Amino acid sequence: MKNRILATLAIFTLFISSCTEMDEKGESHLVQTLTPKVPEAVKIAQATNKRVTAEGIKGMLNETLFAGKPYQISSICIYKNVEKQTTVETIDQQFQSTLSHRWVPNDTRRNWNGDGNLNDIDFTYLAPFATANGFDGPINAIPVYDAMLSKWENEGYCNTVSLDISVYDLSTGINPSLILDFGLTPGDPLSDVQVLGFVPPEIMEAVLGSPNVLGVAFAFVFIDENGNPIKTKRGKDDKAYSEVWFNEGYPWSNSLNGINIQSVVLHEFGHTLNLGHFGILQSFTTNGETELVYQPVNTMNALYIGEYRNFLGPNDKGNYCEAWGSWPWN
Repeated sequence: MKNRILATLAIFTLFISSCTEMDEKGESHLVQTLTPKVPEAVKIAQATNKRVTAEGIKGMLNETLFAGKPYQISSICIYKNVEKQTTVETIDQQFQSTLSHRWVPNDTRRNWNGDGNLNDIDFTYLAPFATANGFDGPINAIPVYDAMLSKWENEGYCNTVSLDISVYDLSTGINPSLILDFGLTPGDPLSDVQVLGFVPPEIMEAVLGSPNVLGVAFAFVFIDENGNPIKTKRGKDDKAYSEVWFNEGYPWSNSLNGINIQSVVLHEFGHTLNLGHFGILQSFTTNGETELVYQPVNTMNALYIGEYRNFLGPNDKGNYCEAWGSWPWN
């Protein structure tokens, strides 16, 4: 049976700035030439009929970028910067502990990096795009990536899966994205999760139809020759690959002066590890002042409300165990 790939999407926010530190390591020429572009078909489709809903964006990408390809997008989870309301109401309510797909242990179809270890999840960072435009100056995001992955791997109730890290090798000449065009040779994924990094807000707008997206995690699943997702066990689609972007159009911060970078990265990495959005958001207006309150408080709350979410809440830990507690299962 010919296996193909179908994509799922999960969205959150992030920001990039200069690559000064990378330049000092001798990569200035590569940084200047490695420029992501939105395919013309996507630009034309959004200009003709702008899509802003998850279903609309999915249909547009499948009809243009993935038309005739061996993979398609199956769903999209969006994480946005919330706008305060003037009335008392429930703004958002989502309780999706885990997503509709999962990584399969010992899956020879996804030995993308060739290390032969099929029971870990391999993350690759794109160093030239790992600098966030900080509120108080540029932020090197790679230590943030490392720290937030460590939280998921080591600070929950279950520590059953290894999350391995590598840096994308520009000398391969392989395009680091399955979606954006960097002017390099198209190819298969280079790892289970490609953290593309901070991309211009114009790309977020062109692809997703909104500048208010902080970040996005695209998830691809294997499909058969008829375009149906393959379900090996437990009724969930077999996950093939995930790709993460952050929006460079926001002021990022290690505090709450700007968008808190740790909170967004931790949230988006949660999506790559199969967690969904979880919690109820309500607004309470008293004497003209509105307060936003999430119940329960978790990093996987669906909207960013300007509070720290750089920690794992009880539901985050419990839902992670639901996804990974018996890994690698038989």
